[in-house]
Amino acid sequence: MAIADFFKSAQESFRVGWKIESNWTDPVLFATYQIIRPLASLLIVGFIVILGAAPGSYLAMVIVGSAFYAYVLQVMLGMAILVFVDRNRYEVLKNIYISPGTLHPYVIGRGLVSVLNGTISVVLTLLFSVAIFSGLLHMNIPLNLLGVNLLMLLPAVVLGIISLLAIGYMLCAVNIVSNRMEFILGDSVSGVFFLLGGVIFPISLLPAPVQYVSNVLPVTYFLDTVRESFGLQTPGNYISNLAILGLTTVASLILRISVFRLAEQRAKRLGLFDRKSEY
Repeated sequence: MAIADFFKSAQESFRVGWKIESNWTDPVLFATYQIIRPLASLLIVGFIVILGAAPGSYLAMVIVGSAFYAYVLQVMLGMAILVFVDRNRYEVLKNIYISPGTLHPYVIGRGLVSVLNGTISVVLTLLFSVAIFSGLLHMNIPLNLLGVNLLMLLPAVVLGIISLLAIGYMLCAVNIVSNRMEFILGDSVSGVFFLLGGVIFPISLLPAPVQYVSNVLPVTYFLDTVRESFGLQTPGNYISNLAILGLTTVASLILRISVFRLAEQRAKRLGLFDRKSEY
């Protein structure tokens, strides 16, 4: 029964979150809004690659990496701002916390809204990228969207999303006990992942000490396994990358539990659940 209540609370949280995210405009404008940022970034990087006369395989790597980075961007930005919005603007965080459903299914439901937004961005970015670079510019890019190996893609995406939700959960925890980081935390963390996760260039090009950090990030292996499902070459092989992605996902979940528990204890002790930040 408790599990059923948890899923019901998460479902209602998802429904509320989707209305908050999407009811400000019509579906066409909302879809445009979801794609404009990742597509703009991809086009900038893509034309830099073209001007640098890089091979088509490298451009394919950039397209796939930039497209699936939308999951990172949407989850980090959406979950980082969640606590601030519900505590300051709507003033419901304290009510959600003391309700039988608690914060956990609520945060997960709202995080899944970001995942849905990310999925929309990924699909549209891939379609527009192929249409622009292969269709309009007639470039020979070894990227066949219809030839993707779904048996390789789906486990990578599922594990990647779980790890991103765990990290987003930690951002929520940080914002519960702080009141000056909500506007920069999501951008800062997603920016670190963009630089160190191998989104637009291999991590082997980074300084050696920085590569150690990249090698423990789930985003690195998430993007590598996704690229391999599209038939692109990556360091290592699919099985090893997927295994490491699984391990880093489990580590993220364990760390999420510890970080959120510490933040929750501090917030209850200091009365931070109903604190408002006035600017």
